[in-house]
Amino acid sequence: MKIHLITNCTNLKKSNIKGKIQLKNLIENNSAQTIVNSWCEKLEKAEQKAPANEVYAGDHWKVAKSIIKPNLELWVLSAGYGLIHSSSQIGSYDATFSSGSENSINKSGLTNSEWWNTLHQRRNSDVFKCESLHSLVSINTDDIFFIAASPDYLKVIQDELKQLVLEKKLTNENFFIVSSKHKISEQLIPYYLESKADFCSTLKGGRVSLNIRLAKYLLGESEVNVFESKNVIDKYNDLEANAIKLLVNNRQKLSDEEVISFIKNELDIHQGTKASASMLLKNLRNKNLACEQKRFSRLLKDLL
Repeated sequence: MKIHLITNCTNLKKSNIKGKIQLKNLIENNSAQTIVNSWCEKLEKAEQKAPANEVYAGDHWKVAKSIIKPNLELWVLSAGYGLIHSSSQIGSYDATFSSGSENSINKSGLTNSEWWNTLHQRRNSDVFKCESLHSLVSINTDDIFFIAASPDYLKVIQDELKQLVLEKKLTNENFFIVSSKHKISEQLIPYYLESKADFCSTLKGGRVSLNIRLAKYLLGESEVNVFESKNVIDKYNDLEANAIKLLVNNRQKLSDEEVISFIKNELDIHQGTKASASMLLKNLRNKNLACEQKRFSRLLKDLL
C-alpha cells in the first residue's frame, strides 16, 4: 500500500533552470484550437529539464518535499504539464489556473477544465508516469489518496474526483481533500478537510503553504502499512478544537477603479520619491482598505 500525495504546482520556479516557457507568448499567436499542441511542443523542446521537485520553489514546495514516508509518492497538479510525478523531467514554465495573471489558462480561449483534458490527450503519458488522475486511482486500488490543493486547482479535477467517488474507487477509507474554504461539490464534502486560517498558530508558516502543512500534520509519523483513516479525522478534529482564533481585520474591499485611484493619489503625494508596491500596499491597508497583493501589483504595473 502507498500514499499518493497530490498537490498543486507553484508559480515560483528555480532561477537556474534555463529557457522559461511562458503561455502568454503563445496566446498572442495561436487559436484556442491549436494552442495546446503548440504549448506541448514548446515543453517537449525545453532548453533545460530537471526533475519537477528540483524545478518548483517556495515555501509550499519546500514543505511538500519534506513529507518523507515509506512508500509515499508525491504528485503535482501542473497547469503546464497536467498530473505529473515529482520525479518527472520538466522545463521551467509560466502557466496557471489562477485568474489575474498574464499566463492564466483562461486567456487561451479554453476553460481550465478543457485545457486540462486536452493536455492529457496530447502529452506523452509515459514521461509523467500516469495517463490521468482517473487512471492513477483506478490502477492503484489498494492505496491512499491525499489531495492538498488550492481551490483553483481543485476545481479543475473536481469532475474526475466525482466520477471516482461514483465508481467507489475513492471512499472515506482511502481519500482526503485538504483545501481552503470555497464552494466544493456536494459529492466531495464527506472527504473534505478545510485548511482554516486559525490553524496557522499550530502549523506555523504562511497561508500560501497552509494546505500542504495541514496534509503533513495529518499524515503524521505513522507507517503506511498501518494507515487508518480514523486517525486522520481524529487529528483534524483535535487541531480544530484547539485552534487559536485568528484576529481578522475587517478592511473595506476596493474595486479595481478604487485601487487605481488610490495608487494615483499616493504617487502624486510621493512625487520624486521611489514608491514601491509593498510600501503603497502597506499604506492602503493602514487606511483599513483591502486589496489582494497580486491584484494590487498587477494594477500598479498596468498603471505605470
